[in-house]
Amino acid sequence: MSKASHKTIFSTRLSIIIFLSIALLLLIPITSSFGQYNITFIDVLKLILGYPLGGDELIVIWLRLRRILVGIIVGALLGGAGAVAQATFRNPLASPFTLGISQAAALGIAVALIIGYGGAISQWFLVFAKPYVLPIAAFLLAFTQAILVLLLAYRAGLSPYALVLSSLALSFVYQAILALLQYLVLNELQIATVVFWMFGDLGRAGNTELFILFLGSIPITLAYMIMHLDLDLLTLGDEVAYSSGINPKKSRFITTVIAALGSSLATSFVGVLAFLCLVAPHVARALVGGSHRYLLPASMLIGSILLLLSDTVARIVLTPRVLPVGIVLSFLGAPLLIIMLIRGAKQ
Repeated sequence: MSKASHKTIFSTRLSIIIFLSIALLLLIPITSSFGQYNITFIDVLKLILGYPLGGDELIVIWLRLRRILVGIIVGALLGGAGAVAQATFRNPLASPFTLGISQAAALGIAVALIIGYGGAISQWFLVFAKPYVLPIAAFLLAFTQAILVLLLAYRAGLSPYALVLSSLALSFVYQAILALLQYLVLNELQIATVVFWMFGDLGRAGNTELFILFLGSIPITLAYMIMHLDLDLLTLGDEVAYSSGINPKKSRFITTVIAALGSSLATSFVGVLAFLCLVAPHVARALVGGSHRYLLPASMLIGSILLLLSDTVARIVLTPRVLPVGIVLSFLGAPLLIIMLIRGAKQ
């Protein structure tokens, strides 16, 4: 490839990433203006630019902005985790959700809530009494599932699609354990609260949870980007990785842990968001190609954009009722997964 063509490809991919970044920034005031309480686009811009607003308007706009900021961080974490998982396992169907990592993290959160360390239940609302406990509980179970997936890949020698199916089987086990806990331990109010949490919702995270998400997302995002060369080599096969001077098993372990960290942190405060970590990398790959230097930031940006758009639909489609955003994402992701399975079977 000539230097001119390489420079053209670089500028095109960079332009796409810049365009996605601008689109995400524009979505912040636009999506903030939608909702039951009448807030205009100008009001949101005034708050962002520091102009004084009335008390009610200020509260409503901040609640929406906080929800949007949570969506941006969670979407970026899940989009990046999906791209990392697909490269690590060389599987287009791999993601923290399809590999059972998200379900394992959800079980860890539910157990923490059940025993009272991570939060408390006040009527129909979940109150995070010790929010720092939730990411730890989520990661412990997510890490356990990640290790099980690696063992299945190495010891059992499963094919990529068989690995996904076996991981889904393990996720059913986690769901069965959670159902058993709900049946034996929880009362009706607690069951309803945990079930609603499993749907996925951006509105329950408060200021403390937003702060934890922001702090946690910084090192995880840096870890995503630092591993981009290793991820490129892993997609080419273990022999290429060995010849390039890296240990593929060690790199695969590290990248799996990073993906588990990102997905468990995202799941800790918003619940399970099915298919987002599967959809975002495929959309990004169609736009910027397979080089993870561009694929990772594009996947994170698209994850944030898709989550913001889905949450906006969830807030306005049945006004004044607000749907859990996980339901909207499932309607988006399930058809894509079916299409991918059909294409894989034909190949």
